[in-house]
Amino acid sequence: MNKTLCLVTLALSLIFTLTAQAENESDFYVGVQYSNQNIESSSDLSTAGVILGYQFNQYFSLETRLNMGVSEYSALCPCGEEDGYYVYKQKIDNQGSLLIKGTYPILNDFSIYALAGVIKTSYSLETQSQYKIVEENTTVSEIRFQDTRDHSESGFTYGVGINYQISKKFSAFLDYQVLPDLAVSTLDSSNWNSASIGVNYTF
Repeated sequence: MNKTLCLVTLALSLIFTLTAQAENESDFYVGVQYSNQNIESSSDLSTAGVILGYQFNQYFSLETRLNMGVSEYSALCPCGEEDGYYVYKQKIDNQGSLLIKGTYPILNDFSIYALAGVIKTSYSLETQSQYKIVEENTTVSEIRFQDTRDHSESGFTYGVGINYQISKKFSAFLDYQVLPDLAVSTLDSSNWNSASIGVNYTF
């Protein structure tokens, strides 16, 4: 997360420098968002968080999104009928991104936009398993395993969205992003994308 935090700090420093010269209306905006993230081979996960941004002009903005995981995925697999089981759990801990946003007005209060930038995600994978050794219909011993590992994934992200200007200060948006492939095991990775909905407030 250190690299992402450094990028966020740099972005915010730039934003403060540019807005320090503003005399009247600020081009700062903040927002909240909810995101459903789909990992092709395994799960759907959800995040929620805040948006901090600066609008340079009608067409270009710089924003950072900081999210926390609000759900987890788990799967239970029986092993040998009733003699054991295997549980796989996956959860996003936190996620940060720095994005360039290009906007183009279309109809009245509607506009479309494209996003591109970098993203870093911290997530955890947990496995639990239990096996029973049964002799003559009697359990003579149980073997249990549990392993939790923290991972991080970073890379390039891009997407498109639509924005609706509710009022002078408030706007609502819906967008779709393609994220870096996510490692679901030591041997495999999966396509990863997200659909987000949120509201922004411009100061």
